[in-house]
Amino acid sequence: MNLKVRQGISISLLPLFIFQFLFCVNHSLEGGEKVESHTLQSEQTEIHFLSNDCKNKKKLLVFIHGSPGSSSDFLSYLNDKDLQTQFCILVPDRLGYGQSMNQVSFPDIFTQGKAIHAALLNYFKKESHSFTNGYVVGHSYGGPVSLVIAMEKDPSYPIVWKCILLSSPADPNLEELYWYNKLASVMFVKWILPKSWVHSNEEMYTLKSDLEKLTTILGNYPLDILSVHGEMDKLVPLENIYYFTKWKPMIKHKIQILEGENHFIPWTSFAEIKEILLTEGS
Repeated sequence: MNLKVRQGISISLLPLFIFQFLFCVNHSLEGGEKVESHTLQSEQTEIHFLSNDCKNKKKLLVFIHGSPGSSSDFLSYLNDKDLQTQFCILVPDRLGYGQSMNQVSFPDIFTQGKAIHAALLNYFKKESHSFTNGYVVGHSYGGPVSLVIAMEKDPSYPIVWKCILLSSPADPNLEELYWYNKLASVMFVKWILPKSWVHSNEEMYTLKSDLEKLTTILGNYPLDILSVHGEMDKLVPLENIYYFTKWKPMIKHKIQILEGENHFIPWTSFAEIKEILLTEGS
């Protein structure tokens, strides 16, 4: 293929697939705890994640990145002094991204969530950490994955989760594929794109059916959910924020809309998200 054509396709697709960028100044207070890297086996998968110093911490905070993305997306939170003081913070690379089996695609929120849940429990047991309550924060595609994590149960390590969904899809009826999803699935375009973008596109093809399945599994499951969404989100429609409120009576659901904000609220609204986390964990 002509080099100029390849470059043109890459440039034209760039804004369609980059779902994380740290372009704004946030108000993170640099903490003194060292960020540590861990890799743990979980059945047939391998999960890499970052953490702060979790010794003697009573509260657990887990971040799940979007599509594409990696654990580094939440470094500003992981390094924040106030959050470090209050929480043991864990930030995994989802399967297919970062350092978690990044050469393979795993377009399934259930495979993703169960693998992370199992890896986290292995880590807790290995390090003798004990948490009875946890907060799992999912951005974008990471939102449904966080719901799967919250529903997973292990009698040997009971933990009650609260989900904080940031710019998260929820309503399967709002999911649709666009022309660029179809373009990115063409073989010669997949050859051009980074693997993380290819994996992200494959996740978009299965998300609607995954959300339909998630809806069925949720049933009357008593989850505690806080949905936070940017008013001007053009990637994941704001209407998703009302989905659980409309028809899930057993779900304790609160919503918060950030006026004038877009899809990238973990970074554009860092101070607001941080305050939400500190308040929820207090």
